[in-house]
Amino acid sequence: MRNTLLYLICLFLFSNLCYAQEGKMFTVDKELSSSMINKVYQDYDGIIWIATEDGLNRYDGAKFTVYKHDKGNPNSLLNNYVRVLYEDSRKRLFVGSLKGLQIYDRETDLFTTIPMKFINGNKAEANISSIIERKNGEILIGTSGHNLFSLETQGDSMVVQQIDKNIPSRLITCLYEDKQGFLWVTTGDNGIFRIDNNKQQKQYLSEKGIAWNTISSICEDRYGNLYMGSLQKGLFQYNYQTETFTPIVYSPDSNLPIKILYPTDQDEIYIGTDGNGIKIYDIQKKKMQDSNLNVTTFNLNKAKVHSILKDRLGNLWLGFFQKGVMIIPATTYEFRYIGFKSAINNTIGSSCVMSVFKDHIGTLWVGTDNDGIYGISPDGTQNVHFTTSETPHSVPSTIMSIYEDSNHNLWIGSYLNGMAKMDTQTGKCSYLNLVDDRSNLVQSVYCFAEDNNKNLWIGTMGSGIFYMDINTGKINRCRTYETIAEWGKPEMLHNSWINCLLHTADDKLYIGTYDGLACLDIKTMNFNSPLKTKRILPGDVVYALYEDQNGGIWIGTSRGLNYLDPKTMSIHEYTMEDGLPSNLICSIQGDNNGYLWISTGYGISRYNTRNPSFINFYANDGLQGNEFSKGVGFTGPAGEIIFGGTGGISYFNPLEITNPNKKPEIRITDFNIHEKTIKKGMKSGIYEIVNTAIMDAEFFQLSHKDNSFSIEFSAMEFYSPERITYMYSLNNSNWVSLQQGINRVSFSNLAPGHYTFQIKAKDYNYYSDIKEITITIFPAWYASGWAKLIYIILALGIIYIIIMQVRHRYRARQEIMEHIHAEQINEAKLQFFINISHEIRTPMSLIISPLQKLMAIDKDGERQKNYYTIYRNAERILRLVNQLMDIRKIDKGQMSLKFQEMDIVGFLHDLYNTFEYQAKTKHITLNFLPEVERLQVWIDPKNFDKVILNILSNAFKFTPENGEINIYLRVGKHYFEIVVEDSGIGIDPAEMGRIFERFYQIRNSHNNSNIGTGIGLHLSRSLIELHHGTILVESNEGKPGSRFIIRLPLGKDHLTAEEIDEFSSNNYAPAHTATALPIPSPTDEEDVKVRSKTKNHVLVVEDDEEIRKYIYQELASDFHMHECTNGKEALAMILKKAPDLIISDIMMSEMDGLTLCRKIKQNVTVNHIPVILLTAKSREEDKLEGLETGADAYLVKPFNIEILRKTVLNLIKSREVLRNSFSGNQIREDKLHKLNVQSPDDKLLSKVMKVINDNLSNPNLNVEMIATVVGISRVHLHRKLKELTNQSTRDLIRNVRLKQAASLLADKYHSITEVATLTGFTNIAYFSTAFKELYGVSPTNYMEKRSASTESEKEQEEQQQ
Repeated sequence: MRNTLLYLICLFLFSNLCYAQEGKMFTVDKELSSSMINKVYQDYDGIIWIATEDGLNRYDGAKFTVYKHDKGNPNSLLNNYVRVLYEDSRKRLFVGSLKGLQIYDRETDLFTTIPMKFINGNKAEANISSIIERKNGEILIGTSGHNLFSLETQGDSMVVQQIDKNIPSRLITCLYEDKQGFLWVTTGDNGIFRIDNNKQQKQYLSEKGIAWNTISSICEDRYGNLYMGSLQKGLFQYNYQTETFTPIVYSPDSNLPIKILYPTDQDEIYIGTDGNGIKIYDIQKKKMQDSNLNVTTFNLNKAKVHSILKDRLGNLWLGFFQKGVMIIPATTYEFRYIGFKSAINNTIGSSCVMSVFKDHIGTLWVGTDNDGIYGISPDGTQNVHFTTSETPHSVPSTIMSIYEDSNHNLWIGSYLNGMAKMDTQTGKCSYLNLVDDRSNLVQSVYCFAEDNNKNLWIGTMGSGIFYMDINTGKINRCRTYETIAEWGKPEMLHNSWINCLLHTADDKLYIGTYDGLACLDIKTMNFNSPLKTKRILPGDVVYALYEDQNGGIWIGTSRGLNYLDPKTMSIHEYTMEDGLPSNLICSIQGDNNGYLWISTGYGISRYNTRNPSFINFYANDGLQGNEFSKGVGFTGPAGEIIFGGTGGISYFNPLEITNPNKKPEIRITDFNIHEKTIKKGMKSGIYEIVNTAIMDAEFFQLSHKDNSFSIEFSAMEFYSPERITYMYSLNNSNWVSLQQGINRVSFSNLAPGHYTFQIKAKDYNYYSDIKEITITIFPAWYASGWAKLIYIILALGIIYIIIMQVRHRYRARQEIMEHIHAEQINEAKLQFFINISHEIRTPMSLIISPLQKLMAIDKDGERQKNYYTIYRNAERILRLVNQLMDIRKIDKGQMSLKFQEMDIVGFLHDLYNTFEYQAKTKHITLNFLPEVERLQVWIDPKNFDKVILNILSNAFKFTPENGEINIYLRVGKHYFEIVVEDSGIGIDPAEMGRIFERFYQIRNSHNNSNIGTGIGLHLSRSLIELHHGTILVESNEGKPGSRFIIRLPLGKDHLTAEEIDEFSSNNYAPAHTATALPIPSPTDEEDVKVRSKTKNHVLVVEDDEEIRKYIYQELASDFHMHECTNGKEALAMILKKAPDLIISDIMMSEMDGLTLCRKIKQNVTVNHIPVILLTAKSREEDKLEGLETGADAYLVKPFNIEILRKTVLNLIKSREVLRNSFSGNQIREDKLHKLNVQSPDDKLLSKVMKVINDNLSNPNLNVEMIATVVGISRVHLHRKLKELTNQSTRDLIRNVRLKQAASLLADKYHSITEVATLTGFTNIAYFSTAFKELYGVSPTNYMEKRSASTESEKEQEEQQQ
């Protein structure tokens, strides 16, 4: 008990004397741009900024970035001498230098200079000395030489404007606003100024003892006490009551040169001085004292501390002028240090520590490499130092092991001098002669161990193992095998190279060798281990052994840590993947809490055996260094653990090393592509990589060329970043752990796609939150999905061809013959096509010629109209055949043009004249606007007019009535242009590139229907190309429609001799106008009105005028006929006045027939009107589509007019029968009662109509009420009404109300408001909107038109009678 108490006292004394705080220094040698520090600052993102006299430094915990002035870069630092750093409440970081003020852009990593102006408006370049933001948001800037400035925001720009605060000084040193709102301004030439909230100013200039012009810093404590530091007179406290300053005396130096004041939240003010280190003022004790920051590597007593910062993690940053920046960690572990790195505690020299041992009186013996042995007394002072000399009894120079036996003999093993017993007082060594099996003296003794029988076991390097009786001194040697035959003998040691020994509680000796572990049963002197083998872990170099409290054996090797379980005799291995800092295990010690302390090749690790986990410690945590010596470890009687390494000794009490509680904060700091750091605004191909700062970015976009990149990250651990372990995952794969201290991961040649990158950090046993970013790599065009599909198809095709060639090589001749036969068939097909074209031309001639004769002979006007209709359409068929034959000729290269010189103005004018009739008929303005009166050009007139006719025909087809078509002729230097411009519906830009393709039909922009055959424009382009010209189409600028531009060369230099027809006449009349234009009727008188047999009105909707007129005339004797040219015009007429039946074509511009039919059937006011669709679409699918839209009949062109007539009559009669049976009055309740409903659907409809009519004026009438009264579910009611009326329940209620309202309005007995109320509408505005939507007019207009319509119908009936 007494000895234990003595050990604890010695440890306490030793610890206090030897403990020193570790600090990390940043200097110009590695990190900083300059050692002359002006300011250390931490911004909102946690980044540390260091302002120096030669540049600005940025530290993110992973690396330093240096910013300097660059003459060629306006966004670089304004000046390298940076004095001030300040971040305002809007997170804007201001940088003040000798030349002015800048603001740092985090997103682009650029500096923007803020212009400074004097009061008179002139530009200023000021030396910034201080920046503050007042409580009202005003930002003030103090300068050295130009008084005060204020930051003003002007839109998106900022300007620093000089202000007049009535402070008679140009040298502003400090600005500060206290908690009472007073603004303090200290100057370098005119004292101190205080400005209160009322802008009243007080100057402090001549108070005794205060050097007013040397104030360097101002601060407040949390109690509101104001302090000022002077470079000449020390520290002062301001008394608000007496408005005076009271000096705070520092007894060693009353004139303490204070440079910076930094208040903490622990009632302390850190005081940085200019040459006197750092002091601490205790606010509670009101006493200033030296700091307790006893840094081992740096003497703070004479340091120039110009900046102090305590970061968010509690680390203390000290900016030393002319030295650099030091960071002192917030958490200081109780690791003690002895060695040459300490400026105050080096008692063992500078050599590497090779062995340690503490004897029974508390002396720590330290064996070194080539510097003998040191004895350190319990108070930490050096007791003795024995070194080698020429005397035979001096200590060895390199001591590999030290051991004290149970008789208190101190034994040392050396590297070259064998083994000796040393006198601890004199250092005299008594060497023992250990002889190997070859009678050679043993030189290297590496380890000792004592068993229960007072035998000292001696491990040597290369000579095996010896044991000596401590009492008698007798030495024995265990035999080592020399031949293969001796290997299996149990008394033979398998390896002579021994690193360590361990005597266990069960009286076994474990021997660590260069070839695994051996186990000796001391009782039997057998080397068979518990694993029934002579070697454990064969091939491993064993450096350390330890037995834990449960009898388990821990084995440290060059490849990791191993545990031999005494119960199962199994071995479990731990490596860096499990959390070790290094796989090189140097020493293993244990404490009373069951923890293992393991020194490694890179730090110390603490292992929790109960809850398996590793916590690692490094040099920055206070260790002698990261590299420890093999086998150098010792646990003292009081539980203290000692490890030795290359930099000295680390020792500690395990109970004082508490679990750190630090949750790291992970940040993405850099994203590099081709070693270039990415910033906002940079692009990868056509993609903007990020749209914000890298730290804030969540999405990154890359082109396929930038699929190799690296990502850097930081846990914002500034003091010891090397202990942080980063783990990342890509696309939710397994987490990958990086080596400790590595904060960068690179990816190469990633395939295009979306990647989710996740990163987290581990500090000790604490993990950060997961940071996640998304990276999108866009594929190249040739790697897109379609390209890959083509590649696959091509590859399959190539493979197929190869296989077919291999498998069918013997049929090569047959395939050639089949190919020849196929060519013959194709030629036959082509000839058949030409023959068919000729066969069509022959009967067309037999139709046209007799028809022309009839037209000449028969003078009957009515028949003449029919003759001309037949003639025109026959010519249209012939024209299509000719176009097909021309296209085939061009494809076969058989089309040869003959060019003639002619006047193009006259040529175009003739074509213009031929279209005048059609222009008048369609009410279209046609203009011909040539630039010249006459222009001789070379064209083939027989084919060129086909081009102009096709383009003009298209223009007339797509230009509505009252439109305009212009023909321009323009002349260039070597060419002329013909422009045909219309004001029609225009062409979709997406289709402009395809309209000249063969058989491509333009989609109607209004109804997505195809118009035309797709032949004319293809032929036109082919003919223009044969004319050596170009044709293109474009939309009109700023107005509807499009224009076709034909450009042909002037002259005939581009023509060959074969293409020129010199002998042709220039007199040419257009030959194809008859086939392209409608032929006017031979009689111009108006059609004679035919009296219809019925009162029914039929509307014909057809864009082809001849078919429309034909149907009109044929049915006029039976019905009142009306006509429209397109669906849009027809719908407007139907809604205005509904006919009894509608006959409509499907293919029309503006609105096609299917759309018209659909809109009619969806409108409750007109959905009863029968619709007959006429079309040339004869497929069953087209017929089904027409009937599905609600058409009552579907007739295919060409149609029989009598069938059409009968169909119309039958449909009208069917509607009349239906009208007579139900009378159409769905609103009058009295008539509904008279219906004799037979079917369930009619009964249901009758019930519904009764509920609606009974509650017509009830605004609460809704679907639920009807369903409840009728007695069916709401869903079933909705479905049945949809089937019966093609309306939803709500629409049916609304439409019945509106029809009743229309009936009441037509009677003109009620006002609109009364009608709305009677029909259940509570909102007049909604009633008007709904009424207009159904009837196309407002209620007021409906009343007027209904009245006028009624009178007009009466007049017509009287006339017919």
